[in-house]
Amino acid sequence: MIRKAHLLPPSETTLLWRFVEDCAPVPNGSGIRLATIESDFDDVDTVWREVYGREHGWLPADAPALHKDRYHPNSAYLIAAADGHPVGTMRLVVDTPEGLPIEQFTGIDALRVGDRRLVECQRLMVMGEYRNRRAPGMPYGVFAALVKGCLHWCLRHGYSHIVADLFLNTSTTPMAPLLALGFTETGIEFVDSELDEPDRSVALLLELGELFSRPFRSTNPFYRYLIEPDTNIAVYS
Repeated sequence: MIRKAHLLPPSETTLLWRFVEDCAPVPNGSGIRLATIESDFDDVDTVWREVYGREHGWLPADAPALHKDRYHPNSAYLIAAADGHPVGTMRLVVDTPEGLPIEQFTGIDALRVGDRRLVECQRLMVMGEYRNRRAPGMPYGVFAALVKGCLHWCLRHGYSHIVADLFLNTSTTPMAPLLALGFTETGIEFVDSELDEPDRSVALLLELGELFSRPFRSTNPFYRYLIEPDTNIAVYS
């Protein structure tokens, strides 16, 4: 679960967040897995259409298969399941000569410095009834479990930095929890013209090494949860 802790001084506008283990349980059959077969991609599509389409109205009802774009061959898809049903997803797009999805709207050459290996985390979403809830095997909730799956996948495949693009002011933007997790603002703002949403978007950046060092510098159990082995996070294939 993601919970607001308190407001910053009046001169600030960002909320502080903390992750706690006291969210309500949901049915058994939970976990994070990689999409590998066509029915998995159908599950990804189902979540996208539910959240982006039916909930927010950002997609037309007759939109074609959403994952079959030019970035699909360079992508990994995480699926969160509860009681055997898809309830959340995240797409990870690796940096190749094809570029990253965010570059349809803005340049990010300033983020490609040194020997960084970038991956873009996008289309991170959880169905409404499973937000701010936990499932067996996901003690901090579905959102946090997807983040853990993302971090382990990136570490396994040797990526050093994660780029996240997200809306600034929509009701479901994960801006505050991602900043609390260790993502930093890059100063890059743009309009995502792919979706029917006028709100501006921003790019955040996370250095994996900094995050994975936190369990050795903090007693917060959430950071230990992120790095510990977990049979419910199946992203190592």
